[in-house]
Amino acid sequence: MDLDKILLDIGGLGKYQIKRYALLCLVLIFATFPTLSYVFTARDVDYRCYIDGCDLPNTIPNYNASWVQYSVPYKNGLPSKCQRYQRTDTRCNGWAFNRNQTVGCDRFVYRNKDDSTIATDFNIVCEENLWKLTIVGSINNIGFLLGLPLSGFISDRYGRKTLMLFAILFSTIMGITKSLSPNYLFFVTFEFLDMMLGAGLYTAAYILGMELLVPEYRVMGSTIMSSAFALGEALIGVTAWFVPWRIFLRILYIPGVLFVSCYWLTDESVRWMISNDRNEEAACALKKIAAQNGRRLDEAVVKRLHLEGIGGPEHHHHTDTFLEALRSPALLIRLANCSLAWISCTFVYYGLTMHSVGISGNVYVNFIAVSLIEIPAYVLANVLLNKLGRRATLAASFMTSGLACVGFVFIPESDGTLRLIVFLLGKFSATVSYATIYLYTTEMFPTSLRHTFMSTCSMFGRIGSIIAPQVPILAQISQSLPLFLFASMAGTSGLLSLFFPETLNVKLPDTIVDAVNMGRQENNNKMLKA
Repeated sequence: MDLDKILLDIGGLGKYQIKRYALLCLVLIFATFPTLSYVFTARDVDYRCYIDGCDLPNTIPNYNASWVQYSVPYKNGLPSKCQRYQRTDTRCNGWAFNRNQTVGCDRFVYRNKDDSTIATDFNIVCEENLWKLTIVGSINNIGFLLGLPLSGFISDRYGRKTLMLFAILFSTIMGITKSLSPNYLFFVTFEFLDMMLGAGLYTAAYILGMELLVPEYRVMGSTIMSSAFALGEALIGVTAWFVPWRIFLRILYIPGVLFVSCYWLTDESVRWMISNDRNEEAACALKKIAAQNGRRLDEAVVKRLHLEGIGGPEHHHHTDTFLEALRSPALLIRLANCSLAWISCTFVYYGLTMHSVGISGNVYVNFIAVSLIEIPAYVLANVLLNKLGRRATLAASFMTSGLACVGFVFIPESDGTLRLIVFLLGKFSATVSYATIYLYTTEMFPTSLRHTFMSTCSMFGRIGSIIAPQVPILAQISQSLPLFLFASMAGTSGLLSLFFPETLNVKLPDTIVDAVNMGRQENNNKMLKA
């Protein structure tokens, strides 16, 4: 029995699938908030030293006052944040400051008085404290990394829906609590707990959606869900633009309470139920899908499903284990290569996302543009994945992203428009890579261990996203260093991705044997053609 054929017979893309996908897309939008909200809550802001006698008390100081050029050193076109020239008299002009001697300061004038981040609330200022801001993103991703193994186990053992509901609940509680932070330590503690306890939310919803579809609709389903994540990113930028960081977090997280309704509004994955020998529940779920799609499930299918499951009697009495899968050299090598691809994807994707708030122009507009550019990237990925296949699309998108990063370095800062276009091309290509690797990972590993493999690859991928928040520090060493690192990682993974098996129009493997044979079958076909 072929589950994909059964799903196609009862409506491969009917009312049932559309309703569930709409709900899952809302969940995926919510999943964006704990993942990227720190870009704005822990963002550094522009400020300079308060100059006594020039910045007058009881008035709103002017960040760009004409005399600032004489009183403060400049770096990269902006006033120094924590250094000022030694004052020689009471005037506010070029004669009043000794430009050969600088001193530190402890009072500041902010460029935008409405800027509100943990930097302004917890007085995290000057270059020596920059690490306290950049480390927030790393702590976020360390929490995610530590939570992923448990989330993969829970998903494969107790169900995708179970993990999704618990992740939403814990993330909502942690996010709202985080908005009440009285100090920096409290904030980073709940930033960590937010991601650790909510780890697996995106992958659970994603896999739940992918396992609902037959092969010909999987790419389209992946495109829709990935676009929902991009919309969530844009919502983060829009919300951060207009409200202080504490209200910003509450606006993002409080709607999570409504997702408790997922318990009644969505169902467990049929593939997961069958792979865990819960065939009676699977039969009921298939009948429900057929009924909502206006179809009828053949009773012979129901009887056979009760007797032996999809994989037959042998599979019915055997449960694959992760260690058993790792004993296969083919799957072990595939896992290692896939993990490296995830590291490159997350490093380039999140690195460019965070680097966007550091390029010239309005930081919110830049972030929103870099987020929305993902939607056409997902649409193009949809076309390329169906036309060129998964392997060629992944390799080409990695290479293009790397070339765009190198090109950005050599464009003069005066040409802001061209720099933004090339930067967006890099993010566009990195997004195609990310969309492809998510789908590819889902298709290369067996149903019985799919979330475990996905979580393992994603866990290693967190190495890239842990390093990515340190981009501001790398940029202090050299403005071009982050871009060259992005390019080298993307190029390496682009070449290694050519060793993956092609999965275009191949049914999802249900067992370890199916997954191993996927690669062997392709190699046999190549030998026959040769």
